[in-house]
Amino acid sequence: MRAGLLAFIVATLLTVALLREPLPASSLFALLALLVVALVVLPRAWRWPTAAALAGLLWTALFAGALLERQLPADPPHRDVRLVGQIVGVPEVRPGHTLFHIAPQALLNDASVAAGAEPAEPLPVQIRLRWYGAPPPLQAGEIWQLEVRLRPPSGFLNPAGFDYQRWLFQRRIGATGYVRAAPENQRLAAPTTLHTYRQTIAAAMAEQLGDSPQLGLVQGLGVAVRDQIDDAQWRLLSHTGTAHLLAISGLHIGMVAGAVGALIAWLWGWVPGLVRRVPTLIAGTLAGMGAAIGYALLAGLTLPTQRALIMVGVFAVALLLRRPMAPWSSLLIAATLVLLVDPWAPLGAGFWLSFAAVAVIFLATLGRARGFGLWAWLRIQAVVGLALLPATAIWFGHLPWLSPPANWLAVPWVSFAVVPLVLAGVVLLPVSPALAGWLWRWADTSLAGLMAALGWLEGQLGTLAVTPPSVAVTLLALIGVLYFLAPRGLPGRWLALPLLAGLLLMPAISPRESPRVVLFETGAGLTALIEADGHAVVYGGGPGGTLNAVEVALAPYLAARDLELRAWVVPRAEGPWSGAVAAARQRWPEIEWVSGLGCSGWQQALGAMSGGLQGGLQLETRRGAAGCELKISAAAAEGAGQPAPVYLVPELGSGPRDLIDTAFIIALQRRSQCEGACGGGKRCSADTSGGDTDLPDSPAAPQAAASPRAVLCRYRAGTCHDCIDSAEQGALTLSLAGSTGTGEGAGGAAGWRLSSEWERRARIFHGDGGGGR
Repeated sequence: MRAGLLAFIVATLLTVALLREPLPASSLFALLALLVVALVVLPRAWRWPTAAALAGLLWTALFAGALLERQLPADPPHRDVRLVGQIVGVPEVRPGHTLFHIAPQALLNDASVAAGAEPAEPLPVQIRLRWYGAPPPLQAGEIWQLEVRLRPPSGFLNPAGFDYQRWLFQRRIGATGYVRAAPENQRLAAPTTLHTYRQTIAAAMAEQLGDSPQLGLVQGLGVAVRDQIDDAQWRLLSHTGTAHLLAISGLHIGMVAGAVGALIAWLWGWVPGLVRRVPTLIAGTLAGMGAAIGYALLAGLTLPTQRALIMVGVFAVALLLRRPMAPWSSLLIAATLVLLVDPWAPLGAGFWLSFAAVAVIFLATLGRARGFGLWAWLRIQAVVGLALLPATAIWFGHLPWLSPPANWLAVPWVSFAVVPLVLAGVVLLPVSPALAGWLWRWADTSLAGLMAALGWLEGQLGTLAVTPPSVAVTLLALIGVLYFLAPRGLPGRWLALPLLAGLLLMPAISPRESPRVVLFETGAGLTALIEADGHAVVYGGGPGGTLNAVEVALAPYLAARDLELRAWVVPRAEGPWSGAVAAARQRWPEIEWVSGLGCSGWQQALGAMSGGLQGGLQLETRRGAAGCELKISAAAAEGAGQPAPVYLVPELGSGPRDLIDTAFIIALQRRSQCEGACGGGKRCSADTSGGDTDLPDSPAAPQAAASPRAVLCRYRAGTCHDCIDSAEQGALTLSLAGSTGTGEGAGGAAGWRLSSEWERRARIFHGDGGGGR
């Protein structure tokens, strides 16, 4: 059985990691046929593992295909719809808008279909909506008729940036949009649902605690409403490795199940008549499982709480059947059940961290002398904290090496001085709101003390930001973890420390990469970064607002690659070009700013950036007709030709009204005049009559562009080649190719190698990279 379970789990994980597009029906039928053949033909030793692996692949692919079928199609990119749907979850009231999810029930009209006709595609499972301004109060469970503008579940695909499409797919959100002002917007019904109770309890907590800084933490522990937790609190919890304590996790659900089960079993034993009818063990187990289900319902029965409930349920069933279950078998069964419910759960960090923590506990305790008491508990916390450092570095980009002492303090604090008070208040709310409020205020006071203590720990010990580890460093760190958890008699166990130290020494041991130009996807204008030898210069600015280019692309990239930002070139002072400049000036006030008159005359205003395989980069600016332009020249490597210069150019669109700004990265190989068709019906032109090192004064904008975007074009031998759109391919990267005789990189201009973020890490939920994003 273990081999079959393990085969199913591995096949599912590999499918999640590697699947890039939906499997056609013929492939699905072929997999099904192979599964049947495996069950009939293969010998017993191979039958179940092979069938389980095929079943895992087939189930994961079918699940993904079903979710994609219920996503809003990419064409057209926007559509105005009147729909009827029910609010699911608790709406979040934010400054300027209310954010909520709705499960659509009916489509009343759609501009893309005839009036009264059924939509051509299934309705999304959920839609994520914003209602701007001052909307009427929205309650969970209400059924509304709304006029909305919808768009497919798209997001920016940037290196080190937040993958919004992945996040939406994992939560089964098939469209996003906003509510339009219309008289047809009206509440149709207000049935009571589970989420209605959760919102009522959260509102009662807010009334009792007022503007307490810990309100969001109390709501999060009680009913999993976390919109009141601010960024500073999340950052503190993340840096101290205690974020798992302030969410309804497997720890809390297991703790509630154990505490309630033990209490009921103890009380049950005092009544001999009850014991004769139902044994104490069964009564306690059933009561504990009921409490776990109730707590999971309070959390909205989200996917993470479903996972925790399944894990608790496996152990409860083993107790009820009175059959001893090996720890590793129980873990495999729990993982298999979780993947049957949601095969795409591995997209989230919670899946890996929760199962890894349990596996670490098993490795650290099985086959060893059992210890009880404070010392054994402290040891387990320290082992789990250290063993999960590689996973934390991969998912969160920092090493909370103070996690063991922080958890020594926080785990008992939250478990015994916070959660019981919060849950007791929830239970007593219908009976006595005043008493419930008194308990919540005590929990609030306790949490204030805990956050102060964690803040002191962070201030004294700090945290360590690291670049995401490479595959090699990750494998070495995992080997170090296994050595760390191995029995004491294993030879070479001391290697655990140097192997884990690779996570700290990543910048020193990572190979030096060649200089590169990264064109980020930010939705409008151009945000480009030139990188060499640990330094960076930014050109452009991109859009402003909440999702500005700094937060969406630049800051995560600079932190992930440990780069020092030296200068910023502002092409123009209007449009999307300067939207993020204000945020950038606040974050990096000490860097050099180049704009306006500072751009004139191809001056070497930015100096030289040394490093890389080609011997360095030279950055020069001039003031062109459309604003600041930047030329990037690379020195020739030994035995290689001179790489073509790369130009970053702002240009005003000359096409439809909605084409406001189009940005170009232009790589010129020789003096020529070229005009040709670029992919997708776009047309580009360049006039280099001023010489090889001069830039065309007015490159034409792509005529078929549907929205503000950035385009990379390569010119060679009098023709235009390889126009690539960042809105379709995600972030584009030009890196200096290796030493080749012609300097021609794969897919790029002379000396430069072109790659896109879609090519590098696209998965099934990212679309096809050809406009479907």
